[in-house]
Amino acid sequence: MRSFFSWAHSLVYVVQGARAFRKHDYDGVIEHYSRAIEISPEDLDYYYMRGGAYWRRRQYGLAVADFTKVIELNPDDAYAFYARGVINRKRGFLAYALMDSSQAIVLDPEYTAALCLRAECYLEKKETGKALADLEEVLKIDPTHPKASRLKKHCESLLENGDADK
Repeated sequence: MRSFFSWAHSLVYVVQGARAFRKHDYDGVIEHYSRAIEISPEDLDYYYMRGGAYWRRRQYGLAVADFTKVIELNPDDAYAFYARGVINRKRGFLAYALMDSSQAIVLDPEYTAALCLRAECYLEKKETGKALADLEEVLKIDPTHPKASRLKKHCESLLENGDADK
């Protein structure tokens, strides 16, 4: 359990990091949240904020490391798995993106963003049938989901034209 002193000390950096974030000063966000993490390394919110800044700076390896730390601190955090999956997909690591999006869905079966991410990974792997199943699940949850609607039409077009695996 952290002491009041360490909490108050880290709060100074958190406030500065939040100001930097509002200014889109992601180097400042990284600097201030790194200092807060040095003081309170068990606070997953600090890793979230720094990971988000690394993501925006396209420092994907460091962002993945921070979201991995969030998962270590809270293994039931669906968003951390989703965020790490998005980054892994962007890096071309589809197997990891699939694992992360699948775990986010296990933790929150109605997590439409994670379902869409997994569908996009399946599409990249030419597994159109699996993508379509995830998109149909999204549309059961949110019948007007624009991304899922668009991707579902794309899947159906691929299947109609014989350009996809079922």
